[in-house]
Amino acid sequence: MSTANVAERIVAHPVTPRFVAEVTGVDLAQPLSDEAFARVLEHFHRYRIVFFRNQQITPDELASFGARFGELEVHHLPDHLMRQLPQVRIISNEIRDGKELGAARAGMYWHSDLSYKPRPALATLLYGIECPPVGGATQFADMVAAYAALPGALKQKIRGRTHVRDRSYRYNEFYPNRPPLTPEQIAAVPPVEHPMVRVHPVTGEHALYVSAGSCSHIVGMDVEEGRALLRELEAFATQPQFVYSHPWQKGDLVVWDNRVTLHCATSCPPPYRRTMQRVQAIGEVPIAA
Repeated sequence: MSTANVAERIVAHPVTPRFVAEVTGVDLAQPLSDEAFARVLEHFHRYRIVFFRNQQITPDELASFGARFGELEVHHLPDHLMRQLPQVRIISNEIRDGKELGAARAGMYWHSDLSYKPRPALATLLYGIECPPVGGATQFADMVAAYAALPGALKQKIRGRTHVRDRSYRYNEFYPNRPPLTPEQIAAVPPVEHPMVRVHPVTGEHALYVSAGSCSHIVGMDVEEGRALLRELEAFATQPQFVYSHPWQKGDLVVWDNRVTLHCATSCPPPYRRTMQRVQAIGEVPIAA
């Protein structure tokens, strides 16, 4: 079968007209031609989140597919990285020999990945190895739709504004089960300033770019006033009409665009286990609207 025919079989089945789609016709255990990947990328840009069911892939295949989106990040905290392939991080609530198999309770607040870096994540790829029959969904918020629906007064209030993303801000609050960050770890990831509204470099869409959990303050605004505004904006963007909740199945691979979405993990109820593998492709410096 020609590469063109393979690409034509890659079809998106949207959850909503512009947000989230299941993509079929792809076996990610096989290398994708440039034409096939271009079709996947087209759906990724259109729907912001795409997912593939019933995939059977190795960590190497996951990393190879992720690298098609961009340079892969090696997480700055070395725990739970695969020894032979550190671009892959294990997310898991399983305990073996008294130790966590992976990063437990990761990301259980609204955020976008690596937003505390000068070049935040472009794409995150999360692959379901073991998934619970109930619970453990990942929620996603459409920040393009949220910005479009934002009242004019709020748009005016944040126009041209920047905010500071700080890895250390609220870290101990969100991860009380982890050791506190060391001074060296804090120094390795200094705070960074980003726009509150960013432009997608491919589609030109404007998206709200805030997270009350990782933004320490708004530049040029009273700290408490700024934090209240960040909470207000996040609450607006995470209303049900902007949110999709993904019910995980074993073999799911979900790929999301961190430039135009927020996401939040939910807890996996005992006694069920959840284990996933994650890679992240680094993006560009955010473009201010």
